[in-house]
Parts: sequence; C-alpha cells; structure tokens
Amino acid sequence: MAESNVKVVVITGCSSGIGLDTAVLLAKEKNFKVLATMRNLQKKGDLEKAAAGTLNKTLFIQELDVSKEESIEKFVKATFDSEGRIDVLINNAASGQHGHFESVTLEQMQSLFQTNVFGTLRITQEVVKKMKERKSGHIIFISSIGGITPFPFSDFYVGTKFAIEGIAGSMAPLLRHYNIFVTSVEPGPVQTSFTTNISKNNQGGITGRDEVDVDAGVDDVARNQRKKFLATYGPVMQQTMQTGEDVGQVIKNCICSEKPSLRVQTSDAMKQRAKLVLVDPSGDKMTDELEKLLQ
Repeated sequence: MAESNVKVVVITGCSSGIGLDTAVLLAKEKNFKVLATMRNLQKKGDLEKAAAGTLNKTLFIQELDVSKEESIEKFVKATFDSEGRIDVLINNAASGQHGHFESVTLEQMQSLFQTNVFGTLRITQEVVKKMKERKSGHIIFISSIGGITPFPFSDFYVGTKFAIEGIAGSMAPLLRHYNIFVTSVEPGPVQTSFTTNISKNNQGGITGRDEVDVDAGVDDVARNQRKKFLATYGPVMQQTMQTGEDVGQVIKNCICSEKPSLRVQTSDAMKQRAKLVLVDPSGDKMTDELEKLLQ
C-alpha cells in the first residue's frame, strides 16, 4: 500500500496527450503515486519512454477500458486491494469527433457517449463510494472549453462535455460534505495527437476505425461551411494552443489546492472565452460570432 503521505492518483487515457503528460509530471513528485491507465497496453511505449526513471517507482502503467463495465470493476477492486485508497481520480479518457451533425450514425453517437460520458461516470461512481467511506478525495474531469461553449462540427463531442459539466456541478456541493472535491478542467486547443485526430475525417471519433469522408452526402453549402470554418478558426486555435505539459501543471495545481475550484480554465484565453457565456445569457452574441466564421 502507498504511504500515508503519498497521494494515490489514477489517470485514465494515458497512452498519449494530456493523460500521458500529466502522469509523467506528477510521477516526478515524491508525494504522488500515479496509476496511469489505458485501454490498450500495446500503446504504452510512449508513456514508458517519457516516464524514464519513474517507471515502476512512482508511475505504474495498468490496463483499464472505461467503456467496459467488467474492466472498471476489476480495476477498482484491484486498486483498493493493493493501495487501500484512491485519493485523486483524473477522468481523462475520451474520444473526439468532427463532422456534420446529420451524418453521424447512431452507432457513432453511442460509442462517443459510452467512453466520454457513461464510462467516465461509471468509474467515478465506483471510486466515489470508497472516497465517501474515507471522507476524502478529489474527482477531476478533463472537460473542454467546448463543455460550456458551442463548437461547430463537433456537436456530439461538445454534447458529451456539456453532460459532464452539468453532472460535475450537481455532484460538487453534495460531495463536499464528505470532504470530496470535484473539479472540471477546461482546456482549449492542446497540441496533442487528440487535436490532430479530430481535425481528420473521423466523423464519430471511433478509435481504430477507418477514416471516412465527412462531406460525403452533404449539400455544397454545408461542405463549404466546414472548410471555411477550419480555414478561419485554424489560426485562432494556433494562437491559443497549449501543450499537454501546460495543462498537466494546471491539474497539479488543482490537486495541491486546499479548496479546489469547481471549474478551471487552463489559460487566460480560455478564461476570457468562458466569460462570454456569462455575459451573453441569450447565446445570441456567440451564435452570431460563430456564424460569421462560416460565411
């Protein structure tokens, strides 16, 4: 079992991106024991290389597929048997999506929500039960600025993040009675393979599937809108792009805070973006702004 002065941190989706960078960052600190999980252990090579001297010392790679109930139950039981607790759960595993609203199939929608919402919430349910018994813990959801603001051509991905934001906000006041904090971390564009993947023609964000032509079967106006949006918004994304390490540092600060905030934007640019929601209750201003990017 981990020493009492060491926080046991579980991170989902660590084969790349924010999950990998956060796991490596925390593992360098002596007061964290990081259980870095991923769906497919065949993809652990990058994490092993990045972990270097912390591998199997303060960073341990384990298998966990949050889209499968059996995998969740097995992992949680094994972790509490071996460690006695989970102090911090970082829900990072997620799939992206890019395409036209009317072209995404039911199967693609279900796959996206299964990982980003249902799988995330199921492991959280299992861990929260144990945290309540200990009256201590921190649940961190890696959301997105897209969880509070709209983003064209990623309708269903944005929908999954909006769902998480609402549930996180509803959980937070109740769990404080058990000394359990809930934080929703809201990055903007991050320079990881995740961002690269959703800019491709992946439509439903289903990992391992062949890319498809997301413009197939749509009208010329819609096709041109998508291309115009990517061409116009691409430079904006580049200007506000962060690294996975940047986001990892924000997450570390959240963990180390005595009273973590419910929502944390990962940069000043994203804070400004979040403020737009608060001063535009009708949503008209932001809708008009986004519409201009499609013209």
